[in-house]
Amino acid sequence: MRLSIIMEWANTRLNGVPRAWAVLDALGRQWLQIVDRAYPDALPAPAARFLDQLDSRVELVVGSGEVLAAGFEDEIKHRLPKLFDVEVFVAAGLEYYPLKNHAAQRATGDILLFLDSDVVPDPGWLAHLLGSFGRHDVDVVCGQSYVAPMDTYSRAFAVGWTYPPRAESGKLYQPDKFYANNIAFRAGVFRETGFPSIGRRTRGASSLLRKELSRRGIPVWENQNACVDHPPPSSFRHLAVRAIAHGRDHYMKDSEERNLHGLVGSVGVAARRLGRGYYRAFRYRRRVGLKPWEMPAALAICSSYYLLFALGGVMTHLSPRAMGRHFRV
Repeated sequence: MRLSIIMEWANTRLNGVPRAWAVLDALGRQWLQIVDRAYPDALPAPAARFLDQLDSRVELVVGSGEVLAAGFEDEIKHRLPKLFDVEVFVAAGLEYYPLKNHAAQRATGDILLFLDSDVVPDPGWLAHLLGSFGRHDVDVVCGQSYVAPMDTYSRAFAVGWTYPPRAESGKLYQPDKFYANNIAFRAGVFRETGFPSIGRRTRGASSLLRKELSRRGIPVWENQNACVDHPPPSSFRHLAVRAIAHGRDHYMKDSEERNLHGLVGSVGVAARRLGRGYYRAFRYRRRVGLKPWEMPAALAICSSYYLLFALGGVMTHLSPRAMGRHFRV
């Protein structure tokens, strides 16, 4: 059974290439552990039996929507074990989800694993994620995304952003929501759907895909032993652009034209998530190491994000077409 790993290079534009190298380094180490059958202690026996069936050679398909530096493919091959068959392609103008779909068309594996270029896997991530397919009722499985709480700024995002603080339960369950930054499919399942088109938005295909899979009777699972560290926005400019785009995408969830429902919905979601962020900040402050004197700054960072989120909805209401052209993150 062959594994294909698909990585978009779009996120390096804001989160940097060094982080992508860290992702690839972790990927190489964890694949060698699987080949050597050095599995995590907590790995269930059916998961280990599934991993035993995987071919030792693995395919990596890397896609970029922009021209890459000379020697880029050679650098990737140099960083990875020789067991990796690497293909790099450039599809000018393609963004996050279209890049994933285009790369999937080129992949040949029985399992398709989508991994973003900016999420750094924790030890054991790959074995736990792929091992989930040892259960015959698992056709789609994602890992747990969290923000590593390294300083005041990242701790603010660890409690107040999209991803909840890291859970330690290790359970395999069906979540209410999933993300496309680390998710694996049996190839036949993904090829029937792909990531749906989202028009002028840049995010939201995962929600549409979940609805389509649910309609087909295919649940999405999450393995909380398979964890990846998602970075917070890399700068205030990145924070602002990401938040405004977030508000725009919620506005356009049901219609890309000017509509009052979109305005009320995007501003309302921003308010609810701000409240959720405040709640998490107080509830999980010890889990992420948020000191009492850091709390005002953390709440201010959280407030800034969701105020800009609401602004994104307002800006979209004023000019939907212009907002569809800008803030492409």
